[in-house]
Amino acid sequence: MSVALPQIHMQQLMLRYPTGKTAISGVTLDIPQGQFVYLVGESGAGKSSLMRMLYGGVRPSSGRLMVQGSDMRRAGDAKVRELRRHTGIIFQDHRLLFARTVFENVALPLRVQGWKTERLVPRVRKVLAYVGLADRLWSYPEALSGGEQQRVAIARAMTANPAMIIADEPTGNLDIDTARRVLDYLTDLNRQGTTIIMATHDLHLLESHPGRVVELHAGRLIADSYSAQPKSDT
Repeated sequence: MSVALPQIHMQQLMLRYPTGKTAISGVTLDIPQGQFVYLVGESGAGKSSLMRMLYGGVRPSSGRLMVQGSDMRRAGDAKVRELRRHTGIIFQDHRLLFARTVFENVALPLRVQGWKTERLVPRVRKVLAYVGLADRLWSYPEALSGGEQQRVAIARAMTANPAMIIADEPTGNLDIDTARRVLDYLTDLNRQGTTIIMATHDLHLLESHPGRVVELHAGRLIADSYSAQPKSDT
């Protein structure tokens, strides 16, 4: 019986910036397809740096990083662009295009992939309905609340059915109820087979939304465990 390769493989992974700062130091970790992984640790622990390497925002300095079969140290620009077409990215600050409507923001990944309008329109409508924003298609981001903007960012990340979603502090600026709804969406996507890798400081969310917890400190992996399943009411 063959064993499937991990979707992400790290071996003694290092990242040192040109300033001389070491952001990631000797991390060895495998993440299989379909896991929900929380990256935790204090500010400056290396969470964002690690996530940037996963989508090719920065290249590893040494060690090995394989993402969906691609060697991220040696992958050319074309390979990185291809990888990003199969990766949804949710930034903490949303990074929405404020001069474009909600519809246009969510449609952007599909336009990059060359989707035809007759296929693109129903897909965008479907994902916006999924995150409860079917009535805000033609609104501009500045007219939305912070929670609504984050839901647009989730819709944009999921619109092309990515194999993996990378979310950097997606609940960081949200109230607890909105944060839990965001986690509900990501958990639902995970149940459908999408790998979710999420950096967070909101550790209380793990009580209601358990997953694998990978903890970094000063760029090093210091813990790898699973949060407990929530107790059911009886």
